[in-house]
Amino acid sequence: MTDDLSTLGLECSEDWVPFPLSGTLDLDYWAKYQAKDLVERYERDGEKGNARLLARDLKRTAADCRTRDPLGAFGWYVSGHPSVAAVLELDAVRPDDTHPEVTLSLLTESMSARDFGEPDVRGMRLPLGDAVRIRQNMVDDRKRLLGPRPVVRTLFYGVRPETTDAAVTLLVSWTEPVLDEPLEAIVDGIARTLSL
Repeated sequence: MTDDLSTLGLECSEDWVPFPLSGTLDLDYWAKYQAKDLVERYERDGEKGNARLLARDLKRTAADCRTRDPLGAFGWYVSGHPSVAAVLELDAVRPDDTHPEVTLSLLTESMSARDFGEPDVRGMRLPLGDAVRIRQNMVDDRKRLLGPRPVVRTLFYGVRPETTDAAVTLLVSWTEPVLDEPLEAIVDGIARTLSL
């Protein structure tokens, strides 16, 4: 089988901003112009946007995604809000000497956290292949020395396409509980558009 994931793609609305992950593109430059586009989109939606705050958030979030080196990353920017509401990262898990076959059970075990009990794990079939869906909440690192440890909410998909030895992964994370229901529906829809 091939390990080529160069045609990997997904479909999402314009609310999801693609982050530049590699190359020499200057993040300050990119964030400034992306923030301008967001302010224009917010205005079309009847909301106000602060280009300075958006540019700072875009740069910080894109830089954070770059540290994990995913195949693709997007930020969900809701009209009127100065910061990212959720981050989506698209990646792959390839076989290696330790795990010569990447299975859904391996993905389930490695991606499950039990900070708040057992995660909600569901097996399913997506157009791209057999998949596992994991919805869970996890405790994140402290932002400040004495501050609280925030709760990060995640929805993970691991898919085993029949045309490759690798598994395709999609991970979305957010912190606001009010977004749980609408975001799960949105991400479930995005997962159904994964293609290779």
